[in-house]
Amino acid sequence: MIVILLLADVKATENPERVREALLNICPVANIEATKDETGIYLLKGRATDIEAIATLVKKFREARILEAVRRVFLKQVEEDVLIFGIHRQAAYVGRLHLCDLDDISATGPIRVEIRAKHLLDVIDFIAPPTFKGKPQLRENLRLE
Repeated sequence: MIVILLLADVKATENPERVREALLNICPVANIEATKDETGIYLLKGRATDIEAIATLVKKFREARILEAVRRVFLKQVEEDVLIFGIHRQAAYVGRLHLCDLDDISATGPIRVEIRAKHLLDVIDFIAPPTFKGKPQLRENLRLE
């Protein structure tokens, strides 16, 4: 099973609905809930658990023609069955997916995205396959559970 988790803190100057929309632009099928952490920071957390959870990532990265760059970042970020990366929240709000460092110190900070899967390297091959002359080279028999 693929699990995608999204996390964004909501700054006092931000509209929570816009942050929610940014999360849904990354994963439209995510269940979003509002909460506070132990220090009182307002957070929005999203969760989705099926192949549809990564469909927007697949579509947006292909449209932007950044598969090789995404693939390089993802392969560096993998730890066992977990992939963690950042998405620029203002870009996500307008429907674009730009990778950024989780330590991004921009005014709003990144959206933290975590993907968990038993066969994570196959999931990465599905989201950001290797390319040849700019065309994705999809493997058969990817294990996407």
